[in-house]
Amino acid sequence: MGYRISTIKNLPVIPEINLYVFVLGNYEWEGGYREIIEKNFNRLAKNLGPEAAIVVGHDGINLSNELIECLHNRLPDYKLLKNLIRKANRSGTSLLLLGAHPKELNEKDLILYAPLSEIDMKFNELEIFFDELCRFAIDKNESFLRKFEEKNNSINDYLGAIELKPNFFGIGININFFIEKVLKKYNR
Repeated sequence: MGYRISTIKNLPVIPEINLYVFVLGNYEWEGGYREIIEKNFNRLAKNLGPEAAIVVGHDGINLSNELIECLHNRLPDYKLLKNLIRKANRSGTSLLLLGAHPKELNEKDLILYAPLSEIDMKFNELEIFFDELCRFAIDKNESFLRKFEEKNNSINDYLGAIELKPNFFGIGININFFIEKVLKKYNR
């Protein structure tokens, strides 16, 4: 199912739909990730199946602010999501997957936010992502969601096992501390 809407108020609440895929961000220029979605919108709507819907703003309308307002009333910790969405609006198109209609969402429902640039990196191609998204919409296999979990890189795995604390005249320096700080900044 697919909806091109001008306001969230026009998005019907249908009890059978348990996955909403919102396309967020401005669509001012042709090309890039957003154009891929626009060209494949009807196929995505069809292949998501009867229990999912893709939602995009009609004629380039950005639904982000209205969606943020709607989630403000539904989620106790919406500020993190609000900041992510606003940041992504400046950098391009993103997707927000919700396990319920925005007006019925609660903290137990699926909430997955991802900029298309990150999706492209995680799945190597948007086509692969869309295939897996459509399968997830039908079978709810959690292997799809696991691809969005942050994975520790090999350096983090070994930091706990190796202690790098050289001592000079009784004064020690914990090099692991500095490595961890650099990795945290890099992972953000």
